Parts: sequence; C-alpha cells; structure tokens
Amino acid sequence: MTRPFDLDRIGGRSALDRLIDEVLGAGDEARRMFEEGRATVAVKPDRSPVTAADKRVEERLSAHLLRAFPTCGFLGEETGSREGSDAHLSFVLDPIDGTRAFMRGLSTWSVLLALLEDEVPVLGIAYLPAEQDLYVAVAGQGAHANGRPLRVSQVSALEECSISHGAIAQFHTDRSTDALLALGTRTHSQRGLTDFDGYRRLLQGRIDAVVDPAITIWDVAPAAILVREAGGTFTDMDGVETLRGRGAIASNGLVHAPLVELFARSRETT
Repeated sequence: MTRPFDLDRIGGRSALDRLIDEVLGAGDEARRMFEEGRATVAVKPDRSPVTAADKRVEERLSAHLLRAFPTCGFLGEETGSREGSDAHLSFVLDPIDGTRAFMRGLSTWSVLLALLEDEVPVLGIAYLPAEQDLYVAVAGQGAHANGRPLRVSQVSALEECSISHGAIAQFHTDRSTDALLALGTRTHSQRGLTDFDGYRRLLQGRIDAVVDPAITIWDVAPAAILVREAGGTFTDMDGVETLRGRGAIASNGLVHAPLVELFARSRETT
C-alpha cells in the first residue's frame, strides 16, 4: 500500500461519499444517453472522438469539484486545467474512458476520477455505468469493488500469466512490437481488454498484468492507486513510478520486473 492519505484534507468521509454519489449520478446520466443511442460525435484535433456524454459528464463533475473542493486544482480531458490555491492537491478526470466503446454499444466504458497529491494518486474512483460496477481506493485504506475488498492474483511465473494489452498500433508507435510478440510466447494468454476494463480484471485477480504503451494521466490515475491498494505494482514501461512516463505496466507485483525488462530490452534493440 501507499502512504496513507488523510481524508480530512478534503472534508472527511462524508465529502468522499458525496463525491462518489456525484460520480454515480453523472455516470448514470451518461448511461441513459448510451442506452438511447445519443452518441453525437465530434473529432478533436488529436483525431480522437468526443461525444455529448463526455462533455456532459465533465461539465457536471467539474462544477461539483469546484463547489465542493474549491482549493484543489483540476485537469479534465475535455476542458483542460485550472489551478487551485492548494498547490499540492488536484483532481484528474476522464469523463468517458472508452469513448469508442461507448460509440459502438460496448459496456466497458467508464467514468474515471482521481485525486493527486504532488502528482501521486491518493484517491481513485472508477465507475462502469453500463455494468453498474464501482471501484474506489484511498491511499492506506485498500481498494474496493462495490464495497468488497480487492486483491490482485498471486501468479508468480511469467509463463503462467494472463496479460491484457493496449492497442496494437500503439506498440508500433512505441517501437515495442517485438516485446508484444514475445508476450505471445512467454505468457499463458493475452487479451486486448480495452481501457479501464483491463485494470478491472487485474483488480479482480482474473488477469495478472496490463501493458498499456500509450496513455495520458487521466487514463490511468485512478487505476494506479487502485492497483497499488489492491497489492499490485504500477509503473511506466521503464519501471518508474510515474503517471507521466512511457506508457504503463500494472501487475500483481510478482511478475512486474520481467515485464519491465522485456519492454526495456525491446527498445534497446530497435
């Protein structure tokens, strides 16, 4: 587990409960849009899609955070950043993680929110509205899914691992396609579980690691604290404990070192 975080710094347990309720409410509003097929889509300058649901969730949660935690900073995927008077604390929001899944009617999209203390995640909330699946972690207090404690797997041999990986094109961009192919021969099974769904399966102990070569801070900030509080390890692909490095590797901790070594060696030989 990470160094404990004192919830009194943001108003205590009651403030956290209200925040969770707000995430649930925003997510359920997006779910209604999802079920009704109201996925009006625009394309951002980076060519990624954005829907009316992305914008609505960010608008609603951003407003709540400003009211409830006015001293904290904020970074949202759709609206950017604002500074708070407390330079140490800031919220990071991905209003719809898995917009492409949302657009195609897949249920694995989620609302992701994290609180960072000096760039380190100390609170993480991930809600999958279409499956009504809620994940919450506070540093020093463990990770929970729908109120039940989470624990990563105990598989210790890479050859016995089940691995989730990000988009194949991202490994090409990262110059680590050789390492991706090596996973196919050195691990037991490999699945392209999209977005937070891969981290969710890791938290449930159903897979043993996630390799994500192209991420942004709002993609993985909640996953990082959730994985760490469930007994796992979260680093970038070079083994550094940062949210702003080269991609991400999350694991049960027991197989982390060989995965980092595999991807580090791949780039050295490219």
